[in-house]
Amino acid sequence: MSAAAGRFLWGSATAAYQCEGAWREADKGPSNWDVFCHSEANSVNPVTGDVAADHYHRFEEDLDLMVAGGQNAYRFSIAWTRVIPDGTGAVSEAGLAHYDRVIDACLARGIEPMVTLYHYDLPQPLFERGGWERRETCEAFARYARTCFERYGDRVRLWLTINEPNYDTLCSYAIGNYPPNVRDLDRRWRAMYHMLLASAHAVREFRSLGLSGQIGLVSDSYYIDTLVDDPAYDEAARNADLFFNRSVNDVAVLGTLPPEMRERLEADGCDTSYVLPGDEDILAEGRVDFLGVNAYERELVKPSDGSPTNLTANNTGRPEDNHEKTVRGWFTLDSDPSVPKNAWGMELYPRSVYGLLMDLREKYPDTPVYITENGMGYADELVDGRVRDDYRIEYLRGFVEWILRARAEGCDVRGYFVWSTMDLYSWINGYRKRYGLVYVDYGDDCRRIPKDSFYWYRDMIKERGE
Repeated sequence: MSAAAGRFLWGSATAAYQCEGAWREADKGPSNWDVFCHSEANSVNPVTGDVAADHYHRFEEDLDLMVAGGQNAYRFSIAWTRVIPDGTGAVSEAGLAHYDRVIDACLARGIEPMVTLYHYDLPQPLFERGGWERRETCEAFARYARTCFERYGDRVRLWLTINEPNYDTLCSYAIGNYPPNVRDLDRRWRAMYHMLLASAHAVREFRSLGLSGQIGLVSDSYYIDTLVDDPAYDEAARNADLFFNRSVNDVAVLGTLPPEMRERLEADGCDTSYVLPGDEDILAEGRVDFLGVNAYERELVKPSDGSPTNLTANNTGRPEDNHEKTVRGWFTLDSDPSVPKNAWGMELYPRSVYGLLMDLREKYPDTPVYITENGMGYADELVDGRVRDDYRIEYLRGFVEWILRARAEGCDVRGYFVWSTMDLYSWINGYRKRYGLVYVDYGDDCRRIPKDSFYWYRDMIKERGE
């Protein structure tokens, strides 16, 4: 049975660069992350994804674990650099064949594949020519997407174009901890716009093939909250909603930039000349069938005090690396001392997903939602052959309860995916920050050991599944 037939999806998720390894096998070309991780710029946690969780060679073992864990869906990404190694040239049959095997293995086990086309890993030749700051990348992405649709569209019914245009570009062009490691909001907005335009191009390619599945985009969306109820705080909340949420979601779901977005950027002195006549038609035709939502925490905001923009990330797990974050003239991020946080400063506040889902229902009442990621990073320890991650179970249980409450109250939520299927490379956080339901012993040939949360998730699915 497929998702289109009404089955609620209970699954988990990964991304190609973070889990596959095999970074130079079977024609694979270099991505921006391959190059960055082998460079001196990779200095915070200087490790690579060369092997990662070795999922490329062990995907059948991992799928068998998902079946044992009661999961009926798997969200994973295709590496553009395996399918078209240089991003624009010849298509690799070896790369295509690998994902044939992954998809067929999913279906043989009754696991619904949800396929993401792009999850941060850009072919290096495109990156060197300007990456997402250039319209050329949109056109290359459309060709790559069509190649995947034509090859796998008979078996994959749930597609996602691009993962987290907001967070990806924030890290790449505002925080500066992802390649190209710059801090320039003007460049950030340009790159994000082209990602959204590329997504719309891919949706149009999908529609032109008359495929029977559905296609969406993954948005890291946030419940925007304040500790004070007054006009200044309300304005900061509206600004944050525009900055984090509507700048992506309105474009993907409604097919148009928020009316105030371009005005706001131009008032900030940003160049918006990259928005060209005719783009509005592409965006309108590229509206998604559903929205994938990566839900981890809320954004708690207060008014901007006029301080210069300063966006940072804690990639060490040290409390001293949590700094105040502000976007000048828009908002400053606040902190609630009554809410616990993990070592990397993320709030552990499950109720936030209820507020987010109710807000999405109000803004986009006709658009189904899948929670495409939800999880908690922690420095898990293997003790006597077991990982006792009660902290993760508490966090996940809270999110599931609030998601199901929102669903019972009319939100069209169709699936839930834990991040992540197994421990993997956590981008600039390296390997110490673990999210997996399954522990990967990197020092023992990537041996898999299900955590306590794996068994909790299995039992919860059995109890609540439908």
